[in-house]
Amino acid sequence: MHMNLVGTSEPHVLITGGAGLIGTASKTFFEQRGWTVSTLDLKERDLDGRTIDHVGDIVEFKPMHDILADVDGILHLAAVSRVIDAELNKEECTRVNVNGTMRLLEAASAVKCRWFIFGSSREVYGEPTSLPVSEENGVAPINHYGHAKVLGEKMVKKHCETNGMAHSNLRFSNVYGHPGDHQTRLVNAFIIQALKAKPLEIHGGGQSFDFTHIDDTAGAIFAAAEMLHDLNKSLPPIHVLPGDAVAIEDLAAMVLSITDSNSQIVYTPGRNYDVERFHGDPSRMNEILGYKCSIDIITGLEKCSALHHKKILFSEEAE
Repeated sequence: MHMNLVGTSEPHVLITGGAGLIGTASKTFFEQRGWTVSTLDLKERDLDGRTIDHVGDIVEFKPMHDILADVDGILHLAAVSRVIDAELNKEECTRVNVNGTMRLLEAASAVKCRWFIFGSSREVYGEPTSLPVSEENGVAPINHYGHAKVLGEKMVKKHCETNGMAHSNLRFSNVYGHPGDHQTRLVNAFIIQALKAKPLEIHGGGQSFDFTHIDDTAGAIFAAAEMLHDLNKSLPPIHVLPGDAVAIEDLAAMVLSITDSNSQIVYTPGRNYDVERFHGDPSRMNEILGYKCSIDIITGLEKCSALHHKKILFSEEAE
């Protein structure tokens, strides 16, 4: 039986995928606001070097029911989290992103967790026919990662409604902001290459997207968690993004300017499973969650570049 009642202090949340970019930032954000946080991940430490509480595979981890026994809610981020990785190993993506989500849902309802947040993605829309995209636009994924997220959203909605858990499907878009995240993610890759005076590589060209700073992403997640915890009422699908399209060539130019780099921009062939254009309408996030992204792309890139520069200096001093 859960000890935390609605409205009481120190709710307890389990973050799966707690070692990743969004998991690391969310742990910090929740703990700074007095919440108790437990983490589950394959890795032993998060991006800030903190110890993961429960190390294991979301599908295979045996004591799942035990670690959920005193948890109020779950922030489910554990996933094969990159489109290219999902394309290269579709079976693993399905195992983790679909089977892992179902296993976690079943364990959560069995021990009477009260609420569940699912980390979804703009990839559920595929290549939108009109912009900006609202949450009511039809889902039409063009890659395996997107298909797995659509399945995840449907499972979360159905299972939570059947078992009395409040839920929220949050759709993220190009989250960035930590130098420890995947080095091949677009913003990190551009900054690293620029700081090393190496070419910035653009696949295809002409793309434009919403880029969401990790601090804004964590803030919106917390707003959703607070609502689920306090009101015990499910939310509709919600975009977590600023709603500002940034062309990939403009992103590269901003990075070169911020880093004062003379790196060249080189173009390579596009990939048929990559979405070319997306920016979403943030109105639902603004109105329902009462949250608005506050970090514009220039400010976000400056913050991220400074962190990368500090990391490079630190590694050079360590040598």
